[in-house]
Amino acid sequence: MTTEAETGAGAGAPPRAWGLVLVAVVGAEFMLQLDGTIVAVALPDLQARLGLGIASASWVVNGFFLAFGGLLLLAGRLGDVLGYRRVFLAGIGLVTVASLVAGLAPNFPVLLIGRILQGAGAAVAGPTGLALLTVLATDDRRQRAFGLYSTVTGLGASAGMVLGGVLTWAGEWRWSLLVNVPVGLAIVLIGLRVLGGRGASTTRRPLALPSALLVVAALTALVYGLVRAADHGWGDTWTLVPLILFVVLVAAVIAVDSRTAEPLLPKRVFANRARVGGFVNLLLLAAVLTSFLVYSNQYLHTVLGLTPLQTGLAILPFGLAILASTQFLTKVLARFGLRTRAVAGLVLVLGAVLWLSRLDGSSSYAADVLPQIIILGVGVGVAIVPFNMIVLSTAAPEDTGVTAGLLQTSLTVGGSIGTAVLLIPFTSGSGHVADTISDVFLWGAAIAVVQLLVAAGFWFGPGTRTDPT
Repeated sequence: MTTEAETGAGAGAPPRAWGLVLVAVVGAEFMLQLDGTIVAVALPDLQARLGLGIASASWVVNGFFLAFGGLLLLAGRLGDVLGYRRVFLAGIGLVTVASLVAGLAPNFPVLLIGRILQGAGAAVAGPTGLALLTVLATDDRRQRAFGLYSTVTGLGASAGMVLGGVLTWAGEWRWSLLVNVPVGLAIVLIGLRVLGGRGASTTRRPLALPSALLVVAALTALVYGLVRAADHGWGDTWTLVPLILFVVLVAAVIAVDSRTAEPLLPKRVFANRARVGGFVNLLLLAAVLTSFLVYSNQYLHTVLGLTPLQTGLAILPFGLAILASTQFLTKVLARFGLRTRAVAGLVLVLGAVLWLSRLDGSSSYAADVLPQIIILGVGVGVAIVPFNMIVLSTAAPEDTGVTAGLLQTSLTVGGSIGTAVLLIPFTSGSGHVADTISDVFLWGAAIAVVQLLVAAGFWFGPGTRTDPT
């Protein structure tokens, strides 16, 4: 199957419109990040009003991530084939309509359909928005654009918990979904004005539909298996079956791609060692950060007795530290190479997670949580911009969409892996959060050590001097 594609490569936005481009793309990413956590805070109210059990209510969150994780690579390819602008705007439009459906849902089945469609729209808009920044930003703008984008990626999750708590407290669970509607409409209108079709060239490329469908099935099986592992453990049959199916489907994708002239995942995407190291490190960083958000929330609520809103506010300094480091420290550290800055950030992440491993039942927020999460946020902010630039700035223009899809897939899958794997120490021993939280962060520190080893091997080993990073 072939179709017309607008490449947009090298088509920088006019100076007068660049601010609106950032508002549209970065604002969209912030909304998409909010959607992943904003409903989680509202789940108790949602359960009470719709009469749901815990298992059913969990799929209000899991349904979103299942569709999101499963469709990311296909969405990136659609952007390469159909054009990043139109696919991005279509994705935001779908999120907006799905939010309206979910927010007005009269029952659980309609709510679940709305959330799955939200996840699908987020998958379509996420990588194509990132690809738009890559092709529209000139070299002097790209680092700042990636800095803003990386900021909302880290800030969105914690801000979602705060906003979800406020909206649920002020109204009810529906508000946490309906808030997307005016925001989404505004982004679409701005996007139509500053992104619509301008400066685009066209080319004909195949969609690689057989591989795309196999990838969607594989990623859906993987995310489902990891979500199931987090809920039911690794020995559960329906944890193991989808994970085995994932391996089989990946083998099928490789076999199908090897027989086509235009594969879904071209080998050239993985030909650059610096880029592959970026993919792996993003996956591992997401494993650390998502498990940090999940299990620190449990600690703050269960051990320190904070309400959901207070918990969101307690985590917010982490996001603000990312904001400060990406917007200010990035300029100070600009004279250092991307790989050096990324490793420095990873060292800070390791130090913060090791410090958090000292938590127990007698710890306090001010002394034993707040300083550590600020350092963690600074480390993430220092590392994430170089990660994004290493991955995307080295990609061929025709592979920008699928590369952005792989980047976001690494983050999504990494988060699911971290949550599932760190469930093992979290539920070990007595099972009391105060007793197990220390081991959770020790395991997280081990993942951070692996990150540094990956960086050393891929970025500073023999044969890496020629990489332009």
